Amino acid sequence: MLLKNFIGILIILLNIAGIGFLIYLLVKVVKKQFLSETSTQGQTAAAPVKKAKIVNDDIIPDEDDLLKDMDLSDLDNLNLDDFD
Repeated sequence: MLLKNFIGILIILLNIAGIGFLIYLLVKVVKKQFLSETSTQGQTAAAPVKKAKIVNDDIIPDEDDLLKDMDLSDLDNLNLDDFD
């Protein structure tokens, strides 16, 4: 009986803490929206930011290099009948 009461109280406290956390997040979102509106009204429009160009677009190596680095000796024991 004592364990049942303890678990019930624990569940109620965790539910109250969860609701409190949701209210905290809601207040943060509302504050952020109102502060962003007031701060943007007094400022002038900012200049558009240019995106940086990718100079080295060779991020993925060539397929030949990938095949050169592979060790194919493990494929000798492979039984292809298992994949049918």
